[in-house]
Amino acid sequence: MSETAENKPSYCGAHDVYRVLVEDSKESWLLGLVAFAIVEEQRIEWMRHHEKTYRQLPNSDQLRVWYESQPPGVLLRAKGTAENALLAYSAEVTSELDNEYRKEIENGIIVGEIRELKQFWPQFGVNVAGGFASALLFAAILAVVAFLVFNDTSPVDIVKKSSQPPVGANNGK
Repeated sequence: MSETAENKPSYCGAHDVYRVLVEDSKESWLLGLVAFAIVEEQRIEWMRHHEKTYRQLPNSDQLRVWYESQPPGVLLRAKGTAENALLAYSAEVTSELDNEYRKEIENGIIVGEIRELKQFWPQFGVNVAGGFASALLFAAILAVVAFLVFNDTSPVDIVKKSSQPPVGANNGK
């Protein structure tokens, strides 16, 4: 790369552009690589145009002249275009990952609900059996209490009846 009298940078070839955009740049190397690819795409388009117009590819001197004739803002425009492309790509990737993450969550919720349904019926059986056993126990306790209440047997009466001699006994006479 050389400096002209106007203090504008002049690029002699792809190696100068690569050095400025990737190697010497303080920005992301990925941004530099994409910007370099944009500049090189412009060069390839120019080469195709040259071949179509002159029926031959440009030689190395013509390529050097093309690089030197690039305006100073060509790298800034390439960086801006690269940044926009990378931002658009990152938005696409983020959206895709977000959609996949949402699907994973939805599938996880659905699978969890299905698993809970599979656990419902065995648990339902255990609950019914427990309810039936507690109902039988309650019925037994209720029957004993009812028996005691309807026969009006108090503990005092039971003791009195047990201390009386049996009917028909002559009490030692």
